[in-house]
Parts: sequence; C-alpha cells; structure tokens
Amino acid sequence: MSLNMDNIMKASFGEASDTLRATFKKTVLIKQYETEVIELETTIKIDENLTGAERMFITAMMQVQLEYTAYIQLAMKGLITQSELNNRRLQLEESLQALKTKAESVLNKSMDKWLEMPTN
Repeated sequence: MSLNMDNIMKASFGEASDTLRATFKKTVLIKQYETEVIELETTIKIDENLTGAERMFITAMMQVQLEYTAYIQLAMKGLITQSELNNRRLQLEESLQALKTKAESVLNKSMDKWLEMPTN
C-alpha cells in the first residue's frame, strides 16, 4: 500500500474510545515591552473508534473554537480590530471547511454528525 494523505486519513487504530486534546497559545503585544499570553486548552473523550479523518476534523474543530474564543477576547480588549477578527473568522471557517470536504471525500461519508448536538 502506498502512503498518501488519503490512506493516512482512512487509518484507524482500532481503539474503542479516543481522548482528543487541542490547545491554542498566542502572545500579543499590549504595549511596548509588555506582552500578554493567551492560552486555551480543551479535551474531549469520544467513546467510539475514529478514523484518522474524523480525528483530524474533530481536533481541527476544537482548535478553531479555541482560537476564535481567543480572538473574541482580543477584540473585546481592543487589541485587534473588528476587521481583523472578521478576517480571522473567515480564515478559520475556510480551513475547517477544506478539511471537512477532504474528510468526506476520503471516507465517502458526511462529517455533519460532529457538528450536531447529541440527542441523548
């Protein structure tokens, strides 16, 4: 079998559950010689076998959520403009959409279940 991104995304380790972790860290300049570090982390336990593509999509989504939260905080503190926030939001949405599209293509199934609230 050749090694390519499609095969990597289809890979599964056969585990019965998965603990995924995402972090976001950004250092921002408050004023000359003064910085602030924004660091966010989240962990999720999923009780099912995930493919590489599902794992990649879920962790990317977690990363996007963290980064967007940090950017909102920066905007509220006046450290970035609304335009910068809007531009970053669009970039985050586009990158996650690209990964979702690729995952769905590789697995031939929808990733929408990871975007919906569980009904349990």
